[in-house]
Amino acid sequence: MKKITLFTLLTLSAIIINAQDFQKFKIAARFSPGIAWMKPDSKYITDEGNVARFGFGISMDIHFTENYAFGTGLEVTRMGGSLSYLNSGRYDGVDYVMSRTRDYRLQYVEVPLTLKLRTNEIGYITYWGQFGITPGLNINAKGDDNVDFLYGKTDTGWGETDRVSFSSEDEDIKNDVNIFRVGLLIGAGIEYSLSGNTAVHVGITYNNGFTDVLDGDLVVTDDSDKPVFEGGNPKKNEMKAMSNIVQLNIGIKF
Repeated sequence: MKKITLFTLLTLSAIIINAQDFQKFKIAARFSPGIAWMKPDSKYITDEGNVARFGFGISMDIHFTENYAFGTGLEVTRMGGSLSYLNSGRYDGVDYVMSRTRDYRLQYVEVPLTLKLRTNEIGYITYWGQFGITPGLNINAKGDDNVDFLYGKTDTGWGETDRVSFSSEDEDIKNDVNIFRVGLLIGAGIEYSLSGNTAVHVGITYNNGFTDVLDGDLVVTDDSDKPVFEGGNPKKNEMKAMSNIVQLNIGIKF
């Protein structure tokens, strides 16, 4: 029992002495411009390109050794992309099938949970890498739409329509977006020491979503990209897409 007690005291003493050799908590405030896009998980959705987005927040490294840390924080990340698909809706008492191109502007509060690896300081520079997951909660969802009416329903069935197309901006699309998102985070960068524990933090991170961010239905199309009708109505399928972003992170670490 005495040997076990002595061993425990020596181990705790070693941990305490070692902990005094490095800064256990490091906090950074950062701004993160980036390029975002949405990856469809449905053959009936077309990716129409990337968009510029940005994020900002506070990150924290909790070190358990000088070179290894648990990374977390609180970040606001703006994501999105541009997608096109067919959907159906009712306007002025008439059912329509429409071609819709939507620019998604999605905003999330994220709490990263990562493992961070750091080198020893080389000159004034420390190199770091990190990987983990980023659970997030959607707090805002807006969309800019371009809509073309293709088919309308009359007493004799569905037929082509000449109804005028329209555009809309800043539409609230929260009902078309899932509230939760989880992504895989991979990043690397440097810290340039300024004075004491203060350093300039620069890095690149890839936030790769692996959960569906969309809710709602679309209209199924055939090989000619025309809507499929089944039982007198447009055949529908689930909207599915993942959101991704590559960001340049610039900040000050304390």
